[in-house]
Amino acid sequence: MGDARAWTLGNIREIFSKNGLRALFSEFLGTFMLVLFATGGINPRLIESLQQNAPLFNFSTSFGVGMSVCLMIYLCADISGGHINPSISLMFFLDTQISFLKMLFYIISQFLGAFTAAGLLWGAGNFEGLPDFKPAHFEDFSPVRAIVIEVFGSWMMILVTLAAVDARRGHADSFLQPFAIGMSIVIALLFMGPYVITGLNPVVIAWYIVCAGYTHHLWVFWLAPFWVQLRQLVFTTASCVRTAPQPSPG
Repeated sequence: MGDARAWTLGNIREIFSKNGLRALFSEFLGTFMLVLFATGGINPRLIESLQQNAPLFNFSTSFGVGMSVCLMIYLCADISGGHINPSISLMFFLDTQISFLKMLFYIISQFLGAFTAAGLLWGAGNFEGLPDFKPAHFEDFSPVRAIVIEVFGSWMMILVTLAAVDARRGHADSFLQPFAIGMSIVIALLFMGPYVITGLNPVVIAWYIVCAGYTHHLWVFWLAPFWVQLRQLVFTTASCVRTAPQPSPG
């Protein structure tokens, strides 16, 4: 029997219903808290003082971001699904689990939450007196290198997310799913950190734009996770990740 799933446009009244608005606020709040916690420690004054301890800083940042994602999924999962990442919302749309309109309004809510958090960090972080700040590793920045690493890191996160939450694989909801997703992000960021600015979540660019005033090459970290989703669409068409478990004969 063939796969009858199909993409849907969705209903605008459903989006603006009570439950729909709660889901949008959940994505706004989850992404707000994620950017506030995960990027709040990326203070240029702190980075400058830790130049001799860069490996330790990379580990602590990677672990902090991964566990922040885990906690925000716990917080939001029952209300909105706990996407807190525009590329994850695109993934669920491409996998026909949400409608196009829900994906669109989720992404808008996520970016609003991210820029609100970045604005709060800028107001509280005394960034005005800093010299021109550019992210680490941008001295010898290579867009090709960044794209390749972003693709592999994002692909890992997406595959683990699909494998963890897809009920068609026989996985019931459990408290281990957010932890698995968070740990996949920790591992991906540990791999990516020494080479490029880690940006598995496109909303992270809000911090660089608002707090650092830096926009050069940020298109790589904004577009790469979305591009991975288009590759994932082709891959999951024939992979075990999308294949429902078959009943045993007899």
